[in-house]
Amino acid sequence: MNETNLKKEAISIKDGTTFVDIDKLPISMINHRFNFKQINWNNLLMLVDVADRSKRYSTMVIENGLNFYLLKSSTTALIHRKLKSECMLHEHFNRSICEELHIKNKFPILTTEASLIPLPANHRSRTYSWFNANLLSYCIPYSTDKFSYLYMHGKETHLKVHASGYYLQNKFKDLMLLHNFILYYTQQNIDCINFVKQCRFNNPNLSSTNSILFDDEIYHKVYLKTAKYMYEDYLANKKE
Repeated sequence: MNETNLKKEAISIKDGTTFVDIDKLPISMINHRFNFKQINWNNLLMLVDVADRSKRYSTMVIENGLNFYLLKSSTTALIHRKLKSECMLHEHFNRSICEELHIKNKFPILTTEASLIPLPANHRSRTYSWFNANLLSYCIPYSTDKFSYLYMHGKETHLKVHASGYYLQNKFKDLMLLHNFILYYTQQNIDCINFVKQCRFNNPNLSSTNSILFDDEIYHKVYLKTAKYMYEDYLANKKE
């Protein structure tokens, strides 16, 4: 049974493993193409750089259910647009965490809906392909070759990517560092919130009757300004 919207010729079988070779998949086998389409980041499996395979389209999107389609925007532009809409897990915050944790080279990116790991870049391009570790059941490096199979829960068809087991192992370690820091950071904020709640409880002048309601727009602007100030401080410290 075909588990994907790809043409049947795109599916390969080797040594009992059914897979789609992402790097060798011809663009002609992808039927769905859009100038613009809102990505469902919760369901995203991969963003694949295909600029060297198509003059018109830059990214192949693979969503859960092995739904394939093409978009004009590059993987970099799509991720940048997503991070720009984030309140906390924006681009500068991701980068600041990775630099402080000494995560080098191309680092993973954490959003509220996906944990993105970069694959090795094509030597002709500085644009990366990415996969969402949140939806990955496990990956199996194939022997000593520089490719691996990505397995999704409940799927018989897998994704073959050109990345060694050593490379993927290091990227998963980097992602775990990111996750652990966010958990720590969140706990610190929870402690701060509990402190403020206790202060309000202890002081009748700070009771709920004196509360002021704020809308989401103000909340978002505060985070954006915080990001701006953090980035300006980072640039000033770097110059010193």
